[in-house]
Amino acid sequence: MRVPVVFLLYLSCINSYNILVYIPKFAISHIHFMGKLADTLVDAGHNVTALISEMDANLPDGTKKARILRISPAEGADHMTTQFEMEDTDIFDMDFESYTAITDNARANAVSFCRQCRKLLTTPGLVERLKNDQFDAFIMENFDNCGVGLSHIISPKALIPVSSSSIFGIEDLGAYPSLVTDHHPFSDGKLHYTSVWARLKNFYTWFLVKTFYDIQNGPLQQIFDELYPGTPTFSEIIANAAVIFPNTEPLIDYAKATISKIVPIGGITVGEPKPLNEYWSALMTLRPRTVLVSFGSICKSVLMKHSRKTAILEAFSSFPDTTFIWKYENSSDSFSTLEAANVPNVVLTEWMPQLDILADSRLNLFISHAGMASCHEIAKFGVPSLLVPIFGDQIQNAGALANAGVAEVFDKFDMSDAKKLQNAVGKMLSDPTYKEEASRIRNQIASQPSSPAERLVKNVEFAARFGPSKSLKPLALELSTIQLYGIDLALILFAAIIVLIILLSSALRFARRIISSIRIQKVQKEE
Repeated sequence: MRVPVVFLLYLSCINSYNILVYIPKFAISHIHFMGKLADTLVDAGHNVTALISEMDANLPDGTKKARILRISPAEGADHMTTQFEMEDTDIFDMDFESYTAITDNARANAVSFCRQCRKLLTTPGLVERLKNDQFDAFIMENFDNCGVGLSHIISPKALIPVSSSSIFGIEDLGAYPSLVTDHHPFSDGKLHYTSVWARLKNFYTWFLVKTFYDIQNGPLQQIFDELYPGTPTFSEIIANAAVIFPNTEPLIDYAKATISKIVPIGGITVGEPKPLNEYWSALMTLRPRTVLVSFGSICKSVLMKHSRKTAILEAFSSFPDTTFIWKYENSSDSFSTLEAANVPNVVLTEWMPQLDILADSRLNLFISHAGMASCHEIAKFGVPSLLVPIFGDQIQNAGALANAGVAEVFDKFDMSDAKKLQNAVGKMLSDPTYKEEASRIRNQIASQPSSPAERLVKNVEFAARFGPSKSLKPLALELSTIQLYGIDLALILFAAIIVLIILLSSALRFARRIISSIRIQKVQKEE
């Protein structure tokens, strides 16, 4: 009986906190990340409620262990996900880096977020129930700022913003990046920032991200102003966050400006792999080399235009000693049954145990879209990768892994060029440097002094106990834009230089007149 008694005494000493996790269901990667945070905190002994906002009811909940409070879908709230699932939509052809594309995407997101947020805020009794639960901590992703506004209404002890990718709106937290040298969430990681053009383009990228964020949040802010007059701006609310968790790993990211309360937990979603079953293991031994090909849940290969599919097939067929396992979402269409079926070294599959395959030492290369979850798997298992970023943070993710020496970046618009793809794959398979660097990163991650889950739990518990700390709020948040970027100092300096130039010019003119007068007097005396 001694062990159970001791165990019960131990449990009685654990502080169990009341935690709310807001999970809007609009994209699997975001849902999976938020659900993992909720389940990790449940495993740590805390009372976790998942507020699941059903923007797309067809998507999973993300959490398997938290108590669920569900908000039914608002009409049209799934617009931001269904726009990429139309049969004539080849996402590889879309230009997500132009001003028009960025602003159109932000407006589409705003429509979905606003419809669902209004449904949440007007659900009878919900807000009062959340208030009465008196949460110690409220965890939400600041990509959908409905959670930020809600936090002001229900007043948890600690607000904890997180990001399933790099942090959006980092200026709201007081971590001000360099506008010309720091890589931003949409920035092109292939650029070397010693050139004027590269720095100018990065500044433009910063402007695009800020514009995207402002357009997406503007209508949402108006809803809170309408339903709860006096609600501070999202920027004002989030500035008082207790701690912030981005899904980033410094070892595969760019060094950048940060603040003390930003704690990276990249890799927390990467599970433990299982041995491959007989079928998948047999595929890995069919040929001397094996390549895995997957572009994620949004960038579906089946929606590619036909010429792109055939170009990829042509490139893969040029490596007869290599098996290509390609995630393709329809195994019964004509491309699968009539074309790919005639290429013996290409295996199309609607599903694959991606984690388990990446962890298998027989895998030689991973061709991916550079989604954040896949990037953490690449790093943890040390897999050389050819990355084809499609949109959003994938562009930066790919560039960061390439900068670390683990990957190469391939332009999505070149996917229809079989020769270019063949050359890129051939280079990756023949150069051992990529595997060496990938192994180095893998060993570093495995040897870190603390795991992402440990950092999450300890920092959430600290925030839930003490709330936000004034000393962790950057003083820069109290400055105006003019003060922050030193525009007033630059103007003073400029004015001082102008005054100095005027004084020097006046002094020189005066000296010239004196000298001229002396010369005239001297000439007159000589005459």
